[in-house]
Amino acid sequence: MIVGGFSLEVFMQWAPSENNLVTLPGYCVAGTIGHKLMSGKPTKIDLDKDTQINVRCQIHQLSFSPHTDAKGIMDLVKFLSPKHAILVHGEKPKMATLKERIQSELGIQCYCPANNETVTIPSTHYVKADASGTFIRSCLNPNFKFSTCSSTDKSYLDSNESKAVSRLSVSDDRATEGILVVEKGKKAKVIHQDEFLHMLGEKKHEIQFAYCFPMHMARTDDLSSTSHMLCSFDKCTLIGRLSMILSDELSEGNILDLGEELQVESFRVSVCSSDNCPHRLSSSLQNGSESVFFCCHWSVADEKLAWKIISIMKNSTL
Repeated sequence: MIVGGFSLEVFMQWAPSENNLVTLPGYCVAGTIGHKLMSGKPTKIDLDKDTQINVRCQIHQLSFSPHTDAKGIMDLVKFLSPKHAILVHGEKPKMATLKERIQSELGIQCYCPANNETVTIPSTHYVKADASGTFIRSCLNPNFKFSTCSSTDKSYLDSNESKAVSRLSVSDDRATEGILVVEKGKKAKVIHQDEFLHMLGEKKHEIQFAYCFPMHMARTDDLSSTSHMLCSFDKCTLIGRLSMILSDELSEGNILDLGEELQVESFRVSVCSSDNCPHRLSSSLQNGSESVFFCCHWSVADEKLAWKIISIMKNSTL
């Protein structure tokens, strides 16, 4: 697609000469140099605001893509006649159109999940499998979730008024994910993901997100800077205040106050005292109010929960 690397370096050298021929062997995403060349023969291409490429070479396109087209996918699905089909790669509008065609023309349930979205498919085929001790122990780990709910207490018999009472609700819903391994000549076995990594000799790779932002504090006359605030309010006090705010506003996740850090699932937040934090997008304090910066870290599995917590924090005052 000529978006960078060696192909772009070669194209910059070859493009200005009429004696050269550049052949594009497949599909190019919109916005790439390859797509611009396929859409018409431009005489100039702006690589960036300071670099312009003169295009005098010949351009030729070959249909040599390893990806099949919609007709090929339709023919394959029709031939196999599966009960379910999942589209996992392609442009979103085209995938949505193909999904509708598979469902309407072939009568086959089709899914088009986004990244990190889970698809559950019912099956009538059952496999007898053993389970490893590590996997079984992971099933026994409690998964307590605490939430508050309001109810009306009518136990005040000598009064005509009912009292709203906040009650703590505790649930223990356990859903454990394992990996089904079928080795040649051996019985199928469900193992824990950590065992699978050990079996392959690989280490676990996990994407972590980080974000540092200011949270407003109530203005006081005797405090004129953030540094004064951090001196007057220790980190544990600030985390304690934040814990109270989240307990009132957040209905999901178990909030753990770890002293100088707060944790909800994989989301962790602590007071940031560094003026040069690499995760801080802006150090500006808005509306003239005093602010304290908080550093947050979370895994991709809790992305929605993380931004919900961050939204609560941004709209609250310590």
